[in-house]
Amino acid sequence: MDIKDVNALLEQRAGVFEKMRDLTVKAESEERDLTSEEAQEFDRMETDAAALEQRARRMEKLIGVVPEAEARKIKQAEENNEDEGREERKLPATLGEYREQKAVEAGKRPQDDPEYRAMFFKWLSSSTDHDLTGEEHRVLSKASAGAGLNLVPTNFEKELVQILRFFGVMRDLSNVITTDSGAALQIPAISSHGAAAWTAENASYTASDEAFAQVTLNAWKAATIMLVSEELLQDSAFDLESYIKTEFGSRIGVIENTAFMVGDGSSKPTGVTTQASAGVTAAGATAITYADLLGLFHSLAVPYRRNAVWVFGDAAVKGIRGITGTVGQPLWQPALTAGQPDTLLGKPVYVDPDMASASAISTGTISGLFGDFSFYWIRDSSGIAFQRLNELYAANGQVGFRAYHRTDGKLMNTAAIKKLTQA
Repeated sequence: MDIKDVNALLEQRAGVFEKMRDLTVKAESEERDLTSEEAQEFDRMETDAAALEQRARRMEKLIGVVPEAEARKIKQAEENNEDEGREERKLPATLGEYREQKAVEAGKRPQDDPEYRAMFFKWLSSSTDHDLTGEEHRVLSKASAGAGLNLVPTNFEKELVQILRFFGVMRDLSNVITTDSGAALQIPAISSHGAAAWTAENASYTASDEAFAQVTLNAWKAATIMLVSEELLQDSAFDLESYIKTEFGSRIGVIENTAFMVGDGSSKPTGVTTQASAGVTAAGATAITYADLLGLFHSLAVPYRRNAVWVFGDAAVKGIRGITGTVGQPLWQPALTAGQPDTLLGKPVYVDPDMASASAISTGTISGLFGDFSFYWIRDSSGIAFQRLNELYAANGQVGFRAYHRTDGKLMNTAAIKKLTQA
């Protein structure tokens, strides 16, 4: 299994889309709706296309293909940091290479010491906390987060973060920064620019100041506790590490992506749909038209279109895939290469499960976003803290594992992202 297999699946999916378009274009040319038989055929092909896409994306994850948004970030970082005479670096081909490269650049953290990692996983899977010797406890204390907490080794943490991304697109598209402390972080932002003026010879200059604002990023806590039986801890055949990665990744990933998308900012991140500017109100309450999409595209100022992407819920995508332009040309173009997203009007399209219209488009819902998501900042405080609770659940023959992640998110420039609202 390699990237050729992924591309083959994507080509099959493109072929299915082509047949779907043929049905739609034929009906449009005859100025009629799809017949019942054609509608059934269209739905069947859409199901087939979705199945092919799921297979391709699963295969991408298994072989470690860098998503297009991630690759774009890496490339942009390369360009921004490139110095004259600097040896050109090769763009990482897989997520594993990217993680390794970033770890080298960042330098070692105490919890990345091989001795610490060995003790952490021994502590994680031991029957009791007392199985560790005094020396081993001292090793763990080198990167202790305090009060019985231990910081997760970087590779383990990266796996958790990677699992978070499977539950939405916000971490892929946004600007993510990590700070050592959880103190409120003040980010200066320009709310309006000054202007130049034509000035006569020997005449005084006209002052025109920039207007600055402060955006505060806090560190809200997403927390969870998981209970594991003593029998599972003692069963050497049970892959506890993998189980905890998946379970904690699922729990924290779901709640964080939901907040990044629709959060109200009350003890949680402020969602992008909460802050994005009004773009277009759709003509209909339960459908999206070509005019709606074109209007949303042009509601975004030209400077923000360069890196703009579309984000829709699944229900909106289902309706958009069959839309054609004024002369019958398809708006939706399926990706043919692994790691690349589909495109709409030439811009990448992403599907997020936390869009308000993910399950159904209805009156007043925000069915789509279009803009430059690098203006949405996610602030993570330190790493993922992890604590083992030996005594609290001992009466039930269980050991508790507590984890929390502190984060916040805000849109720094509300003009950079526009939203499509149903009538």
